[in-house]
Amino acid sequence: MKFLLNSLLILFVCSTAIASDDEMGKIRCATVEYVNRLRAENPNYLENKQKDELLVQQLLLNQAQSRANDVVYTIPVVVHVLYRTTAQNISDAQIMSQIDVLNEDFARLNADTALTPSFFRSIAGTSNFQFCLAATDPLGNPTNGIERRSTTSTSFNTNNNVKHYSSGGLDAWDVNRYFNIWVCNLGSGLLGYAEPPSGTHSDEYGVVILYDSFGRVGNVSTPYHKGRTTTHEIGHAFGMEHIWGDDSNCSGSDGISDTPNQEVETYGCPSTLPSFDNCSSSGNGIMYMNYMDYTDDLCMNMFTTGQTNRMKLLMEAYYPTLLVSTACTITSSREAADKFSFSIYPNPSDGLVNLDMFLMENVGSNLTISVSNLLGEIVKSEQISNPNGRTHQLNLGDQGSGIYFISVFNDNFKKTVRLELIN
Repeated sequence: MKFLLNSLLILFVCSTAIASDDEMGKIRCATVEYVNRLRAENPNYLENKQKDELLVQQLLLNQAQSRANDVVYTIPVVVHVLYRTTAQNISDAQIMSQIDVLNEDFARLNADTALTPSFFRSIAGTSNFQFCLAATDPLGNPTNGIERRSTTSTSFNTNNNVKHYSSGGLDAWDVNRYFNIWVCNLGSGLLGYAEPPSGTHSDEYGVVILYDSFGRVGNVSTPYHKGRTTTHEIGHAFGMEHIWGDDSNCSGSDGISDTPNQEVETYGCPSTLPSFDNCSSSGNGIMYMNYMDYTDDLCMNMFTTGQTNRMKLLMEAYYPTLLVSTACTITSSREAADKFSFSIYPNPSDGLVNLDMFLMENVGSNLTISVSNLLGEIVKSEQISNPNGRTHQLNLGDQGSGIYFISVFNDNFKKTVRLELIN
């Protein structure tokens, strides 16, 4: 535990340089730079990150509290395309090819699994995540999950202008119901960056990808032409660190027990197998084919079991409503929106929370209200009758400060909202 927290300090305090592929003039990933910018803007960022990591360790020690391993989560995706030239306005087919890549890579259905070295195959992981383009927009209207905007911006960078209409980009859709991907022209050779998950996540959560490194058909450029940039960045967005721990020696860690210790990032496609470095100088060597390294798209082909398990635990803890979002289904999403809605206030709260409920249809006379913490533990449960037009008060003053999820449900539907307690 101590070693892992020290590794976090190395990553979020000391790491400032962006590694680049000098031969290609490309910067494979700027997530570390982006996180450092978030930290500079928020003096509590590092403290919150350490709390998040302590939670992760609790979850790993209490995996029985997480959902069953055979649960498959289908995540609605919205792709925001920002373009200034015709080439940057990528086709629907190119976008669909990226969704295909994600579904293959995260389920380990990718054709190049055969290239995973035999000595790593036993720890190759299959995740619980599948992806679909959203079928319903935030207003309940049908959509193809793609929105486009012609922008006057020549290029974007990690300052998040791409995520705001007012600065030439497109605003995020509700991050609790949609996974947001922005595709645009990134400057300075940058291929992508991500916002990691957090108990204090923002309304800008998602990934940003260079337009010609997105998908595997259409306007894509080698050697980043197989959609693995997006696989890599969504790995970050689901809680993965770079496999070498973002240091330049052997002291850093990605927090995953089944990934070999690695000195630095790997570029191109190593010509020897096993491939060794100063941290893994014998045995099976480094895992350069891991999606969280920097090798060419053709050389990436696996997550480990440890990585997929950690992604599952983190997403269940921080984005439970995203994992059960019905935005990929027009009918169920519309019906749920029409039947019932509620809001909570104040949020953040010091313990007394009001549920303001209003009905557009009769959903029955009895409802259950349950409150769960980030570990998935139910800390309070109540039954209420005749909810029409009611304001119901919950007293959570006996709970500690942190993030909680309030669910209101019966046999026909369920709605969940996120609450922050500050006691």
